[in-house]
Parts: sequence; structure tokens; C-alpha cells
Amino acid sequence: MNINTTKTDSYGFHKSGLAEKTDESFDSEQTVFKSFSIKLQVGDTSSAPVEKIRGIGTIVPGSSHQIANQTIPERKVSHWVTSDDCEATNAVGVSETFTPEEVAGHFRATIENLRHSPINEKIARESYEYDQTKELTEIFIDFILCQEGLVHDRCFTVERSPDKYVAGKTMSQGRVAEIESYLNAIFSEWEAEGSKTYWPRVDYGLENMLVDYLKKKENVQDDVAPKIVSSGNFWHKIRFEKLLKEIYPFFQTLLDGRGFFSEFGVVFNFFVKFKQELVDSAREPCRTNKLNIGLRENRSHMREYFNRHVLDVIFSRRCDDIVNAMFGDSSFETDTEAKPSKRSNLKLGEELEYDVKNDFSRTRGRLCNIFSSLLKEKGMSNQAITDQRGVHYGFDDCFTVVSFYDSTAWFEINCTPYHPDDERAKLSFEKVIEVIDTMRNKGLIDYSSGHKHVDALSATQGDAGVLLAMESEIQRNPFLLRAFGNNDRILQKNEARWYKTFADYNPDTKPFAVKRLNRIIDLYNKKIEENHTGKPSHKGRTDWEKKERLEQFAHFYSQFVHMTTIQKGLGYIDVDIMEKYMAMSLLHITGANKVNKLSTVEFRFFRCPKTVQEIELINQFLQAWFKYIHQCRKDKIPLQPVPEDIKSCKDYTAAEVQLKTIEYLSKLGLNPEEYRCFWGEVRDNPSAPD
Repeated sequence: MNINTTKTDSYGFHKSGLAEKTDESFDSEQTVFKSFSIKLQVGDTSSAPVEKIRGIGTIVPGSSHQIANQTIPERKVSHWVTSDDCEATNAVGVSETFTPEEVAGHFRATIENLRHSPINEKIARESYEYDQTKELTEIFIDFILCQEGLVHDRCFTVERSPDKYVAGKTMSQGRVAEIESYLNAIFSEWEAEGSKTYWPRVDYGLENMLVDYLKKKENVQDDVAPKIVSSGNFWHKIRFEKLLKEIYPFFQTLLDGRGFFSEFGVVFNFFVKFKQELVDSAREPCRTNKLNIGLRENRSHMREYFNRHVLDVIFSRRCDDIVNAMFGDSSFETDTEAKPSKRSNLKLGEELEYDVKNDFSRTRGRLCNIFSSLLKEKGMSNQAITDQRGVHYGFDDCFTVVSFYDSTAWFEINCTPYHPDDERAKLSFEKVIEVIDTMRNKGLIDYSSGHKHVDALSATQGDAGVLLAMESEIQRNPFLLRAFGNNDRILQKNEARWYKTFADYNPDTKPFAVKRLNRIIDLYNKKIEENHTGKPSHKGRTDWEKKERLEQFAHFYSQFVHMTTIQKGLGYIDVDIMEKYMAMSLLHITGANKVNKLSTVEFRFFRCPKTVQEIELINQFLQAWFKYIHQCRKDKIPLQPVPEDIKSCKDYTAAEVQLKTIEYLSKLGLNPEEYRCFWGEVRDNPSAPD
């Protein structure tokens, strides 16, 4: 276990010491928090009526990361006590006061007593490799004291240093007793609920304790009408209490296990304000977090409210550190002359997707069998490599391809990661294209999308600033979505929703996305102006450290700028999947629900290539694009903000798309004529004959 004895930065770059990381496959990284394994007290658990606590919703005094007066209006819950509140509390009623250390010791003894009682002595603890009860108790106590202004705000990590306490602050005996009454109440209520089950419940998870404590402390009433839903032949109720259990998992996903005490309170505030709407939006059976469903359904405009009062608050707090992480602390280099960037040797991957054209082709496995059989005729054989997608074929096991169905609507081909100069890959693609042409001529399939994966480390060299610069380029130039062969599908079928830019966002989310990206760009440019670009922070780091920094940026950007968790997806609203349908998706860098962690950047706006030459042209474009970005970074060129009124790719005329594409390709040092096979397909009226 990693016991954190140092302060974390405001993004919480040190993950919780209580998190377990499983990274044994391409599946998304899992963060698991242990539950308390406890023995509950049955004795004197009565609690006096709790009077609502006075105070203004501000961040803990003494914390270096302040969110002043940013709680949700109309409902002041989860107060973060000011120093004036602490002094006033101490001055009223009881004269005796306690230091933070003394208060922590008292609560520690109280919780220990609540965990043990003779009647429960025979209840066995759950068996963990390491008993984390004491560590989780410390986190819970620090969370309580942080709300009272006695502990500095931080992530949900174990902190041993006495510096965690706010100097000079005390708590009155009366306030200690009041909080103790909350603890007695939540433990006794948890035990009472557990006693109703067939097997007595002895584990009280930290996530449940946090929510129960805030609910009790703020006197949150269960005045929510339950939702009646049917499941098969049964009817059951979705109640407020059930949705309470969804808050901490949602918080963990939003902040990747790096959320602060105060930020949990901000999320809790939102839940309390919209508790009825969230219950009304809930669906069963469904594995998706109920808060996600509520935000996607957007009753009472809760998504805009969430953006303004939750995401904006947390984004503002963390944005500086995200940008600072792109720059090193070393002094400015003496040799300031810009040197040409070396040609980046990208590592690439393909998602060649084809529309399934008829019922014969939709029969599961049929197209895969036809594809494999035709590949064998081309000299490519089964390489005895099989995964969940299927059997891999190639001339050898150095480069292989695999086919499978992406639902019944699309037939897809993936390949081994390769470099642009890989001759074996080129030969294999030639055979694949020949087989695809045969299947197209038989009316089995037709061209769909050509998603390109680029290994994040090879593309950025570990520099998160490259990802930021690439986003600036894409979001300012939405015409690119129509420039690479998808013109007709965008205009006829609104297909840009599968690889959109901010210009095509919902009206309630677009302003927030543009504003936040421009805020990051503004901070980035100020760092350049202040001569902070001497040695980028990725220099001298190991590959593991570089990937960690890229993941931190990718998660922050995906959640707070792309807003992947709260957007309404293209499938059912309750599908457990992130909204990865961006022109450039970063979710494969971090992994997410139903999104494998591949450490790749996914470019989704290319048409499925029709020839090997088109594959090579897209590779050449990406090589030139990243080279341009790296050179701008090296030359300290400020990034350009995204116009607030940026127009959709659909709003350009064909002549505008073609002209702007030619200019853009020329800017990258490419020959626009070579790309006529793509931009030459752009037209205003796709239904008109060529």
C-alpha cells in the first residue's frame, strides 16, 4: 500500500493509495476501493435531533486550492466552513475546545466502538489481502474534519503528516457531540438495514459512509416519489436511497479516483438539487450509472446546470495544473534557435469498416468466413493467433489482420500496429483491398468509415501539449470532416455525429466546450509569453511516466472539455458507454466503459480507404500534421482559440471545403493534388448525379 505523506497537486497526480490498478489486458484501467469490513454496534445508538449547521459554502480555510462560494444556489448543503464559522462555533455555548488532532482521536475511538460490539463478535471480517479498515477510517475522519475547516482539502488518500491539519483551528465540545450523533445514527441505520437481509451485512463501504454522513449532516429528506418500473413479470420501485449509492461511483469516474473532499461535496449538492428528476430518469434493468442517465436525458435542463455548477467549478480549480504539467521547471535553453523537428515515426493501426448490405451478409460469421477464405487464396494463412475478435491471418505473425462484426450493421477489419514504412504491412493491405473489392462487387458490403489509431507515445513523444495543439487545429477547422471522403454521408445521413467537433455539439454543451478549450489555450499561451518553455515536462522522463502524463491530460480533457460522460450517446440513452464519437477521441489513451485502453489517439473522420494508396495518403497526412504540431511547439507558436460561433462542417459550401482543404494541405507541406481522391468528392448536392 502506498501511504501518501506528501501534499498532492490540485489534479491529484498521486492516485489514492487505496486504489488497485489492474492493467493485465487492453481493457480499461479499473480502480477498486475496498469496503470497510466492520462489526456494528447495536447498543446506545440513539441520536438527538440534529439542527442544521450554519455556514457559507466555501472551500476549507488554509487550503491552497480554493473554490470560493461555488456551491449550488438554492440548496446550501455540504458546507465548507470558514474560519469565522469555526471561531463563532467555539464562542457559543460550550467554552471547552479541542485541537484537530484531539477531535480526530475522539472520532477514531467513536468509530472503533461502533465497529465492535459483543453481539456482533462472531461476525467474521471479509478476507482481504490487506485489512484497510484503519486507513479508510482515517480518510473518513479527515473528510469530516475537512468540512469543519480543520483539515486541508485533498484527494481521498491516507495522509500521515501532521501538516494536514489547519493551524490554529479548534472545535467546540458541542460540535464534537453533534457530529458524534451523526456517526451513531448512520452506523445504527446501516446495521438496521443489514438486519433485514437474509445474511447480516457487515461491510460498510467508504462510499456509503460518505453519502450517509452528508445526508445525515445536512438533514436531506427522502421526499422523492419513487419510480415504478417493470422488469419481465415483476414490478419494483426505484427509490431515492438506491440512487444515493450511485454518487460515489459517478464521482470516481468523473475524476479518475483523484477527486478532492470538497469536490465530492459539489457533486453531492447537484444530486440533492435534482434528486426527483434523477429518480424519474432512472431505468431498470440497467448497468449504467443513474446519474449518467439523468444527465443524458436532461430533465429540467439539469445538464446545463451540471456544467455550470459542477464541471465549471472543478475545471477552474484544476486547469492551471493541467497546463503547468506541460512545462518543465528548468531555465530557458541558451540555444533558442529552432531546429527542424525530426520526422516522427508514427505507429499506426486501422479500423476498416464496411456497411453490411443484405440479410445474407448479416448472418453472424458469414462475412468473416468469406473474407478468410479469399485471403487464403491470396497466400495469407491462419497464424494461430486468436482473440475475442477472431482468427488472425497474415504472411507471417509479424503483421496480421482480423475480421469481425461490429453489431450486425458493420463488418470490420483490424490489423497489427505498424509503421508507415513497413513493407510487409503494405503487401498485406494490397491483398486485403483485393479481397474487399471482390466482396463489394458481389454486393455483400460497401465502404463506411476508416478510423485511424495512432500510438500516443510515438505521436506526441510524451508531450501532452501536442494533444492540446491538435485539438485546437481540429476544432478550428471542422471542414476537415468533409475533406476526407465523408461528404455525402455527412450531408445525407448526418454522419458527422459519429466524429463530431464542438461545432456540432448540442446547444447546451457547445458553449462550455469552447470556453474550456479556450481557457486552456489562454493559459498555455501565457506560459509561452512568460518564457516557461525551456524544457517541456516530458523531456527526460521514462515511457511509463510519459504515458501517465498523457493519461492525466486525456482523462481531464475527455471529462471536462469533450464531456464524454454526460453527453447523450448515439445508442440507447442507458447504454453503458462513453461518448467517444469525436473527430479525435482520447478515450483509448485512458480506457473507459466499453472502450479498450490501447494508448492510442483515434482519428474517426476519415472515409474507409478504397486503395493502398489512400491508406498511405492518410498516413502521410498524419505524419505531416504531427510534424507541424511539434515544430510549432518547438518554435513557441501560440495556439489559436476556437471562435465561439464556429460553424458546423455542414454549413460550408463545397467550394469553401475544397479551397480550405487545399490551403491546409499546403500549410503542412503536402501536395494537394495527391489528395484529390478525397476532397474531389466534396459537393453541395450529394443526390445529384456526378
